[in-house]
Amino acid sequence: MNWWLYSKQDEFKEDYPWLAVFILYVIVVVICIAIRAVTWPGNKHVDFDFLIQSVIIPVVVVTFLVQALSLTYHGLRHYTETRLLIAARQEYNVVNYARRNIILAGWSLLTPPKATRELALNMLKLEGEFPLAAKMPLKIELDESFDFTRAGQAFISVLAPLVDKIALYRQLETLVWVRGGDEYCGDELRRVFQRLSITAEKITFLPECPDFTQITEWIEWAGTYVVHRLLIIVDLHPDEGESTWMENATALLLTNYYVETEAAKPVYLYQPMTGVTDVENKVPVYLRTANVGKPRRLWYTGLSRTEKYPLLEVLDEKKVVLDKLELEMSLGESSAGYQWLMLALASDAVTYAQGDQLVAVSEQNKFSMTALSSRLTSQPDYPMEKRYTTPWEVGGIAGLMLLLAIFLTCCSFGEEGEEISGWLTILLFVICIGFFLGMGAFFTWFYGDKAREHMGI
Repeated sequence: MNWWLYSKQDEFKEDYPWLAVFILYVIVVVICIAIRAVTWPGNKHVDFDFLIQSVIIPVVVVTFLVQALSLTYHGLRHYTETRLLIAARQEYNVVNYARRNIILAGWSLLTPPKATRELALNMLKLEGEFPLAAKMPLKIELDESFDFTRAGQAFISVLAPLVDKIALYRQLETLVWVRGGDEYCGDELRRVFQRLSITAEKITFLPECPDFTQITEWIEWAGTYVVHRLLIIVDLHPDEGESTWMENATALLLTNYYVETEAAKPVYLYQPMTGVTDVENKVPVYLRTANVGKPRRLWYTGLSRTEKYPLLEVLDEKKVVLDKLELEMSLGESSAGYQWLMLALASDAVTYAQGDQLVAVSEQNKFSMTALSSRLTSQPDYPMEKRYTTPWEVGGIAGLMLLLAIFLTCCSFGEEGEEISGWLTILLFVICIGFFLGMGAFFTWFYGDKAREHMGI
């Protein structure tokens, strides 16, 4: 799905000239009555034929001419309404796509303990001091152990708070990424699971830190079957040398089938906008279609200047976010694991009754953004075609009026008792109805096709 919408389409503003048509009818009927009154035989009583010849036939003929001449008007109306319908359905498709979600049933994070206890609360300025990168410890304090590596200890620390929730989900698939790790990390995680009595159907080691496209894949799968995914991100410093980013570990339990525990409410993670390069034009579309209310905060990391400033400008222009929290300001230089740490922090904010949250990240100039909320969005109504007179209907009426005018003329002015043959009736029907109905159908197709062509379809 591409994050774009058509520009606002103009409504059809050309009013049908009803007054002019009415005046035309009056003038034609008055003239025809006058002519027929002058030419009416003096020895013949005024009867029903006078009404047919002076009123009904002229009215039918004028109706035929009006309908035939208005084919272009109704074609332009069809062109405009087709464009409006295409634009409305594109917006529906984008909105419907944006409201798809997966549930964050549980999450846990591990960071250096000093000044980072209740990290989300600190960053929300509800408790303690707002942490600053210059004063932030960078390394997680883990004990030396012969049984587990530092990554294994991080597994234990980050999974321990989730054990009870994980136990509620069967057929759990786990994906794990460890900075500088290898397949052995998957084996170590399996031993951690045994220690914590966690059952996992499948454990997959990821050679690269996943991005938000992973969420998109899981949302796609969630539409067809039950999804239980545990994503573990362990972002530790290499053994040698110092680093300017903060170590962190995050575990996220994602599912489309939420098992309620202790009255805990789920956090809905909405369809991410991923891989976007045109931030300035695409972000307003996402903000418009994500439809989870006005987010309280934007959490972001890894954004370049060309991504950051257009984003902040759009948010200020739309007045949708109160605070912007850049992780690099408090947690050190951007790190691959920060985007998942942000999800956990923003989820904390949702549960702290801080309202809907936005998360934005960029990895290798691939901007991504997603919304988190404690509520589901409403399903939009599918745009239906507006009821209006189409050219093929007008053509059909014109043909019918012409056929009726010919029959009335033949019956009224012809010899008494003379009948029109069946073959002539069929021929007139084909010529009148078929020709003008076909012309109307052509106008309908032509203007509809032009509308789709001009809309890029």
